[in-house]
Amino acid sequence: MGILQFAVGSLMTTSHPTITRIQCWNLRANKEKCSRCIDICPKSEKLFKRAGLVQDWTACMDCGLCVSACPTRCIAPSQEQVDKDCAPADIHNDTIWIGCDQSQRHNDVLRECISAFSWEQLAFLALNKKLVLDLTPCGECENDACADNLRRVLQRLVDFFGERAFSTRISLAYEPDEYPYVEQSLSRRELANRVTDTSKNSTRRLVKNLPMMKEEDSGHAFDFRMLLHTRTKMIKQAASTPIPFGFSLPTVNENCYGCGRCERACKPGALKLVDGEDGISRLIVTPWKCDECGQCVRGCSIKAIEGMKLRQVQTLGPVIVHKVRKRLCEDCGKPMQLDIEGNVCRICVSRRKAKERQEEARQRRLQLEAEQAAKKAAEQAEQAAAEAAAEAAPQPAAAEQPAAAVQE
Repeated sequence: MGILQFAVGSLMTTSHPTITRIQCWNLRANKEKCSRCIDICPKSEKLFKRAGLVQDWTACMDCGLCVSACPTRCIAPSQEQVDKDCAPADIHNDTIWIGCDQSQRHNDVLRECISAFSWEQLAFLALNKKLVLDLTPCGECENDACADNLRRVLQRLVDFFGERAFSTRISLAYEPDEYPYVEQSLSRRELANRVTDTSKNSTRRLVKNLPMMKEEDSGHAFDFRMLLHTRTKMIKQAASTPIPFGFSLPTVNENCYGCGRCERACKPGALKLVDGEDGISRLIVTPWKCDECGQCVRGCSIKAIEGMKLRQVQTLGPVIVHKVRKRLCEDCGKPMQLDIEGNVCRICVSRRKAKERQEEARQRRLQLEAEQAAKKAAEQAEQAAAEAAAEAAPQPAAAEQPAAAVQE
């Protein structure tokens, strides 16, 4: 029975999504609770105990809607789903048609809903082929959660590619008789410079080699953003001119003094504060790890991180967003704010004042104890002198009293 349970558990792990609970939005200091996975899941009543927590995967349909809807990517797709979604990138056709189960077209890829594709998945496929999203059934769909998620996915794709590249790489088909793709000035060669020969660098080989990347962060779940990072890196190496991609990164102002609170607040480990040999510390963001949750903004107590801003990057690898020369406190050795006078931070100044007050109180206590000891010694000396004087006073003779009594 134990072997059977282990086999079933292994099957569930390879066929169903995985959840990294520590990255869930609801475990962070946020004013609002997130319920996107529950709202969009067709089997949420049987599957989810609460948002980000699954009791039993038996009821899971493997639709992938929760993976796409999760804002912090704590729900990652299974390896089986990754292989299935990557397969269209290696087809011989120049265009990939994607649609839902309600579509009447013969699409290359079918899912429960088009919104089940995360923007990272669609972006990766669009870097390999031209995409056509069949949206003909969307007008009759009554699932508002799927519609909202699809709008977020499309908007994120526009931010990532830019409007011109988006309209060239991705076409939206709203009508059954509409031929969505029209050749435009920006070709695939201009966008990706054909990267390299597909037979030598196929998506299957890329996915097979991706587990080696887990050495960078063994606790990070596999997702399509890692795959997208590898593809953009290949494009950068092969393209004659740099191709920019839009990604939201933290905006840091001059108030930053390198305290490292943002690094500790970042659960996915996308933010790192690295001290250089030149004495300058660099705040580095790794976009493919960043879930754009804004927790670093909330974790900064001095408002040095103003927010998330769309920036142009050539790959999703590490990016330096700020440089600062730290001022270290001479007492505790920790970074101190740049506008503080002197060489001691505010906390250590308070500690110094507290120590001074404690020393003053100790001196007063010692002085009081000395005065009390002197007073007590004086009283004892006075008492001893009185006793000595009493002993030295003359006493009447004891023999005179009986003689007087005989005469009477």
